[in-house]
Amino acid sequence: MSVTTQNSTPTVLIVDDNPNNLKIIALILRSFNYKIVIATNGEQAIEMVEKTLPDIILLDVMMPKIDGFETCRLIKAKDEYKDIPIIFITALNDTESLVKGFKAGGVDYITKPFNKDELISRVKTHLDLKYTRDSLQKTTAHLEELNALKDKMFSVIGHDLRSPLGSVRMTLDFLSKIEAPDDNPFSENIKIMLKTTDEVFGLLENLLGWAKSQSNKLNISKELLVLKDLTNSIYYLNKGSMDLKQIEFASEISDEDTLFADLNTMKIVFRNLVSNAIKFTPEKGTIKIVSKKAGDNIRIEVSDTGVGIPEENLSKLFNPNQHVTTYGTNRESGSGLGLVLCSDFVVKNNGKIWVESTVGKGSTFIVELPASDKQ
Repeated sequence: MSVTTQNSTPTVLIVDDNPNNLKIIALILRSFNYKIVIATNGEQAIEMVEKTLPDIILLDVMMPKIDGFETCRLIKAKDEYKDIPIIFITALNDTESLVKGFKAGGVDYITKPFNKDELISRVKTHLDLKYTRDSLQKTTAHLEELNALKDKMFSVIGHDLRSPLGSVRMTLDFLSKIEAPDDNPFSENIKIMLKTTDEVFGLLENLLGWAKSQSNKLNISKELLVLKDLTNSIYYLNKGSMDLKQIEFASEISDEDTLFADLNTMKIVFRNLVSNAIKFTPEKGTIKIVSKKAGDNIRIEVSDTGVGIPEENLSKLFNPNQHVTTYGTNRESGSGLGLVLCSDFVVKNNGKIWVESTVGKGSTFIVELPASDKQ
């Protein structure tokens, strides 16, 4: 079904100083259920545009006082009329006249004496194009409204939710460190609440990071980062979770290793990688972070002795169009967003990320990033 059939009575304004031409065009178009409006000169055409707001205008060029080109320019000068398609009807077919018509704002032309089928076809085509454009503009405006609402929502999440959640997390972390008798029923509950709070806080951080990245509001400010300082901060952030599962942590990072990358995104990348390693490593397992030179880059490997990843899932982990999420060894939940976010942030820092894994033995996530700003 064409777009024009979706509008019961499209309005067509016909402008011509020749009454015979007006009658012929009106008779041809009335059979298509168009509402016909007529004007016999440029001044009247402008007046009828203001009164009827037509969907399309068929405009004669050679008219007294104001010719078709000037009439078109005057109509198009007003914002509310600039999207009305204007087709010139003219006996002039030289290149100069045609170019002049397009510069005035016309979208097409029909040469006199006109062919009935050509007239019908061009009117239908430009009505379809107009309705399609109008529909797209409405959709765009609606999407802009939804995008503004989304930005407001994430702003509320970022400022009004993250702060109190962080306070709850710190309080639970403090309570979990207080020595209590083994038979104290609250100790285990506090550990469970702390674990759950960590998961929610991590998800919140990922959602905010992903929203900024997708809306192009992410600020990447690269600088030289001391890798050991970065990994140490990630270790202390996750130490409580590792202690709960009695996981051993080993670090083989040189004091001299540096990255040329954005600090905030790198914190999110390595927090996710270490958090994932904790999630899928059983109690009393091991997590290791190792760095090594790789040409002008530094390669960082985050390894665990966890459950491993099935081969069929490896290619899906960094794909935003795939959703891969499983429970951890202690039933820790996840959104599947963390690794997609890692891939996005690593690429934005001119790096690459991949994974090697064996089911039942563990996984190694490898990140390669520039060691300096020379690249």
